[in-house]
Amino acid sequence: MKSQNVRFVISLITAFTATLGIPIKTFAQVSPQSPTFPTEDAQAILKKACSILTAKSAFTVDIDINYDNVLDSGSKVQYSAFQQLSLKRPNQLKADYTGDQRNTTFYYDGKTFTILDKKLNLYATSPAPATIDATIAKIEEKYNITIPLSDLLVSDPCQKIIPNIKDYLYVGFDMVNRVPSYHFLFAGKENDFQLWISNAPEPVLQKVVITYRDLPSEPQFTAIFTNWNFNPQISDSTFKFIPPVGAGKIEFLPSETPAKIK
Repeated sequence: MKSQNVRFVISLITAFTATLGIPIKTFAQVSPQSPTFPTEDAQAILKKACSILTAKSAFTVDIDINYDNVLDSGSKVQYSAFQQLSLKRPNQLKADYTGDQRNTTFYYDGKTFTILDKKLNLYATSPAPATIDATIAKIEEKYNITIPLSDLLVSDPCQKIIPNIKDYLYVGFDMVNRVPSYHFLFAGKENDFQLWISNAPEPVLQKVVITYRDLPSEPQFTAIFTNWNFNPQISDSTFKFIPPVGAGKIEFLPSETPAKIK
């Protein structure tokens, strides 16, 4: 029972590995005279968005998520979720996820990390390295768990992003929550990514759509980012796990097979 519970909790951690990227190529055929055409090349826009996250000592953001699940028949059904991220560098992180298929919270306080299944009221906890980057690496390597949006949470988001794209297209100045943003399509080695980045002195990611071309029926994952806050007032207690009343403790076990993460 203990092994089954651990595997189940591990599989409930939700995320997507935002392996986005961009090489230096020409933009799509949009007139350079158009007021919606970027004044910087795509690599510069992406690097600036990455650098904003790198430079901030803390931030919070809300994320609305939709993703496809492919049935055995080949038909697709769509599920939804809402996720809240809170981060303080170098060693505090919380990811709270409430969705159609799972309800989990991840805590990291600089000393331990904990995964709580809110519906089952089960949790597992383990000693953690001293930084967010090292903790994310440990969890991925030892337990095959992908922390929610981990590529956006590490100290250099672009480090893993750029090498994974073969080509890109500038689509246009398109809407996210009624706000126009620069819209790019990236052709990756296995998947396609669409990115919307705000046209602002501090550009931030507004929306991501991933199309999994390597999977049957090419399911999609969509994340819309709102309420970016780069000056949050976050108490250290936010990141410290306190077991809920009646919660059961289970143990982490190393996994040989990567968890299926949406």
